[in-house]
Amino acid sequence: MPSKSREVRIEQRRVLEKKLETRLAKLAAEGISKEKILKDALVKNLKSKIKETNARIAAVDKNEQKIQDLKAAKVQKQEQAKAGKAKEAAPEKEAKPKKKASAEGAKKADKKKDDAKAK
Repeated sequence: MPSKSREVRIEQRRVLEKKLETRLAKLAAEGISKEKILKDALVKNLKSKIKETNARIAAVDKNEQKIQDLKAAKVQKQEQAKAGKAKEAAPEKEAKPKKKASAEGAKKADKKKDDAKAK
């Protein structure tokens, strides 16, 4: 199973780069031209593995960033929920006086009806 740890991937890249440097030094010591060195199968293979490792490191970084963003969003959502509960509690207190006012209005309406009947 491949490693998902960023540190392990960086170590793998370091090892591959060291192997590549060693191979390039060996080929240069043998007097092989740069064009042939670039066409060397082992050099190509090492470069491709380094490229893949860099891509994996970038993917791990992206995943870590996504996790941090989700954690921040979760905290923000919890704070909004707490603020929402506080706002909901306040309107209930205001609603009770409104009911009294409407009850008083109903009493006034009843008095008007009584006055109208008395006339």
